[in-house]
Amino acid sequence: MNAAEPDWLDLRVPFDDAARQYALPLLDMAARALSLDAERQVGTERPLVVIDLGAGTGNSMRFFDRHLAQRLPERPLHWVLVDADESALEIAAGRFGATVRTVAAPISSLPAIAAEVLDEVATKVGTASLTEVGTVKPRGERRTAAAASPDSCDLLITGSALLDVLTREDLATIVETLHRFSGAGLFLLSISGQWRLRPSHPDDDTLDEAFGRHQRRESRLGTHAATVLETMARSTGARVETSASPWQLEAPGDAEFLTRLLTERVDAAVEEEPRLRARGRAWLEDRWAQSGLRVVIDHTDVLIDATDQRGPRRAQFNPRKGEPKR
Repeated sequence: MNAAEPDWLDLRVPFDDAARQYALPLLDMAARALSLDAERQVGTERPLVVIDLGAGTGNSMRFFDRHLAQRLPERPLHWVLVDADESALEIAAGRFGATVRTVAAPISSLPAIAAEVLDEVATKVGTASLTEVGTVKPRGERRTAAAASPDSCDLLITGSALLDVLTREDLATIVETLHRFSGAGLFLLSISGQWRLRPSHPDDDTLDEAFGRHQRRESRLGTHAATVLETMARSTGARVETSASPWQLEAPGDAEFLTRLLTERVDAAVEEEPRLRARGRAWLEDRWAQSGLRVVIDHTDVLIDATDQRGPRRAQFNPRKGEPKR
């Protein structure tokens, strides 16, 4: 996971949230899948462990938390924010306090993180259940010692603007974790195509192609990530749904965001192809001189539902081995 500047993460919030509205049907599907899974243990208020990957300063978690609470109002949510950038997680911890756990770790640590948190939450649920066995409660509220099993809680893995900076090995780790722990995954805002600008410019495609190659540096998947993840997940028998969530931007109303976005894309293109430096600067000057500039940047959202793959898998992980830094 590559670190992003906190001010950039905050600047993009309203645009991300606008694009995330396209993902609400997928969020509905995820909530239904997790609700059906919860019904397998009638009489328990099953906790939901939510691990947000590439969490940054917590803006992704804020969106998911609000909408999950609306769709799963009876489910206790246990949030774990995972990112390689410790400074961003410190900001998130300051914002949300004791309501979240932050873990500075790479994607490769995901199985151990999931195993540890699920076991901790299951233990807490089991302890509470055992103290309440035999107590008089209204019908449908009585808890039993069965709730102390490792399957006393469910797993949801989330992420926003994440997949395109990951490698094939990272995606395989995510899919394997969902499969082993019978979880659901919802990943939003993965760059999936070209920018579309109106009016057009002769250098649009040249700069976009160089930017795309820059995104695929160091084995990152770039615009191919969502498709690769879908294929991997289907191969395990999981159900997969996708949808589009474009950024739709227009000057002058979105001028601050467009300035930062287009400048950084050109900088990345020039880093990939230094010969484009003069053309890139001229392109930016031409764009700023235009009135009514419109930009659409395509993203793909991916839902993975592996909740039907429940089995004796959690014991296969040792959460203490290679435990990530906290």
